Amino acid sequence: MGFSVTLSSAIVLIGFLALYASFTTALFQGVNELSCIANEYVKHEREKIDVRLQLTIDALTASSCTVTVKNTGSKTIFLKSQDGFKWNTLMVAYGTGSQWQSYPIEEYEVLAVRVSETNSTFNPNTHNYINSGEEASIMFNIPDDAPEIPSGAVVSVTFASHYGVIASGEGVLE
Repeated sequence: MGFSVTLSSAIVLIGFLALYASFTTALFQGVNELSCIANEYVKHEREKIDVRLQLTIDALTASSCTVTVKNTGSKTIFLKSQDGFKWNTLMVAYGTGSQWQSYPIEEYEVLAVRVSETNSTFNPNTHNYINSGEEASIMFNIPDDAPEIPSGAVVSVTFASHYGVIASGEGVLE
């Protein structure tokens, strides 16, 4: 009787140790995964904090719009698409009363890139990005199948950067 009690106690102890080791390993693995996810989230949110944009509508016609996007943050905003990847999207919405049209615009023309609040410009073909303290004048046309912007319509333009940060502005076609 003495040996069988010792043997069964040892088996039970080994079982508890194996169960404890499995539980502890799973707990540490879970904490490690949560830590990695939290670090990635903080990194992504930090990127968004470093990006600050302002948008003003400069000119409106029935089929086109010219806006100025100013970078007041610390991250560079790329403007030209590369290898089929569209860095940014402009959203235009316009209408009067209850009739509103909304379109994403990914084909736009960078007219000028300049140091903010100055006349010092860069060649937009070679300087196709805006650093901190720079601004870009961007012109786009509404899609061909879209109705023209009616006179007196409120026009809302949103510039969505590849960082997930947006800038919006409104104007009225007169």
